[in-house]
Amino acid sequence: MHRRIFVIIVTPVLSLTLIASSADGRQKKTRIKGDKQEAVTKLRRVADFIAREDLALAEVELDSILKTNQQEPRALNLLGVVRTKQNRAGEAEELFKRALASAPRMAEAHANLGLLYMSAERVEEAAKQFEKALQGEGSVVARANLITALRRIASTSLASGENEKALAHLLRAKAIAPDDGDILFEFGMVAMKLSLYEDAEAALAAALEKRPAEPKFIYALARARMETGKLPESERLFRRYVPLRPQDATGYYGLGLVLLRLKQNLEAAKCFEQSLKLQPEQTESQYQLGMIAQADGNLDAAATHFEKVLSRFADHVGALLGMGLVHAQRKQYELARQTLERVVALQPDLAKAHYQLGLTYARLGNKEAAMRETELATELEREQKQARRIVLRLLEKGRDAPPQNGEKP
Repeated sequence: MHRRIFVIIVTPVLSLTLIASSADGRQKKTRIKGDKQEAVTKLRRVADFIAREDLALAEVELDSILKTNQQEPRALNLLGVVRTKQNRAGEAEELFKRALASAPRMAEAHANLGLLYMSAERVEEAAKQFEKALQGEGSVVARANLITALRRIASTSLASGENEKALAHLLRAKAIAPDDGDILFEFGMVAMKLSLYEDAEAALAAALEKRPAEPKFIYALARARMETGKLPESERLFRRYVPLRPQDATGYYGLGLVLLRLKQNLEAAKCFEQSLKLQPEQTESQYQLGMIAQADGNLDAAATHFEKVLSRFADHVGALLGMGLVHAQRKQYELARQTLERVVALQPDLAKAHYQLGLTYARLGNKEAAMRETELATELEREQKQARRIVLRLLEKGRDAPPQNGEKP
């Protein structure tokens, strides 16, 4: 199935050079005007043929126009549409490019080339064409195409772990459509991945204002507000979400997390247990129950929960770190060292693990290794803060972007 291809015919405003008022001059002027009007009439017929999927007749008319003027941009654009519908993408691309060589600001040719690129998964090239189409005409369709491309790029970037790139494209989409709830939601989720919780909260709150009954918006804002320290508000949102999705284990898990931060360990444990009932194969609620037991000083229960996690996912960094701390609390420093070394091998940028490993080396009398790990933990914390500052500057740059065509500053 083909994507929508623009068939836009714009009657030109004829700007003819003044000719001396001789009979020959008047005849020449009349002939030029007649030729151009005939071309416009033919182009309108072509558009009608294409709309009726009568591509053969469309091609006949276009051939007659291009015999007169091989670089007629509107005819080249429409022939590109015909070739696209005939699944001759390579020829269509060249025709759109030829049209743009003659008329660089021709919005419909940019749009059609962008759609052709989208169909070939050349999404970043498509976005550039849609940008130019938007500059040329500023239509609703041009905006929608550009937003679609930007969201696709963001999604692909997220899948490949390029979170900053995803954020940059969603910033652009948000600048074009600041009131679009889905874009606000997607931006908020990426911002949370980058630990930009205040920006995430602002976007998600705006999204929820647009669609107050949308469960995923409620859940996401609850998470953001938990991270910004607005724990009572976060709890209220999670309690609002759970009845809407009573079979969703993540709802109980999220509520358990916020209750844990509110120091309501007993209530939090009940939520994690309910989450496990709904999704027994998960590891995260089991891990949190281990953390609660460890905080309560119940090392045996903590170890049991962590071991259950590790039986399902042997490389679970949190559970391994928890077991390392259990070993250290039991003064089993050699076991703690082995476990914590495994943690830093799995996640080398985890500052807390390097710090705990440094403490363990110190207890084992290895001062050189202890100093190395402590310094590494400090450096990692510094680098992570610097990375957050870079992303914040990116956000500030996005906020300062000039308004788009038709937008109020």
